Amino acid sequence: MKNNYKKINEKFWNRVYYAPNIESFIFRLKPKLLDLFINSKKKLKVLDYGCGEGSNIQYLIKKYGYDGYGVDISEPSIKNCQKKITKKKFKLIDFDVHQNDNFFNKKFDLIISIQVLYYLNDIDLKNRLISLNKMLKPGGYVFFTMMGTKNEYYKYLCDKRNSNDGLYKVNLSSDKNYKKRQKQSIYYHYINFTKSEKDLKNKFRLFKPLKIGYYDGSLTSTKKSGHHYTFFGKKK
Repeated sequence: MKNNYKKINEKFWNRVYYAPNIESFIFRLKPKLLDLFINSKKKLKVLDYGCGEGSNIQYLIKKYGYDGYGVDISEPSIKNCQKKITKKKFKLIDFDVHQNDNFFNKKFDLIISIQVLYYLNDIDLKNRLISLNKMLKPGGYVFFTMMGTKNEYYKYLCDKRNSNDGLYKVNLSSDKNYKKRQKQSIYYHYINFTKSEKDLKNKFRLFKPLKIGYYDGSLTSTKKSGHHYTFFGKKK
């Protein structure tokens, strides 16, 4: 099903966009989660899978002195990272997923992936998590986010017909505010939604769950939601 989903999602995201600010959950990540389990003075080696233009990893580098790396499928985004942060620690990758992928031939203390993993179908998600797990040091940590079915994308913009690969088509062409903000060649893509906390744990069962949370927010309507689950876990 949806054999071309990678091409569609890659085309959707391979564009220039401006997102210089970090999200609130990245601002709170160290004091609320990392410091509970890791020595607060330790300088972590961190990989951001799907780093975009690098705002999150740049914050961790500048604020805490972490050794940060990033990968993304968007060439404009990676060029931006290489220009404003450093060239050798950011790589352009393709959408193909292999269990033995090793982007920098390094082991990481922490791997984060923010609003990215749900663009993979069930099989590719499983294989990507296997590869990320291999890139972790023994006892390393992960922080992932997944879009929940409470999200307005699922409620109002999603084709809810049965999916046998975890993906649902989301069409943003009817969202006038989005089209005003984002000028792009296509306005639909595919998302792997998470239905519940149980579903979240099952998707990330390769890792030991330590803290499960969520974030949500809408500045335009009380009927809309930006609901995402957060998963903080540890290499088993």
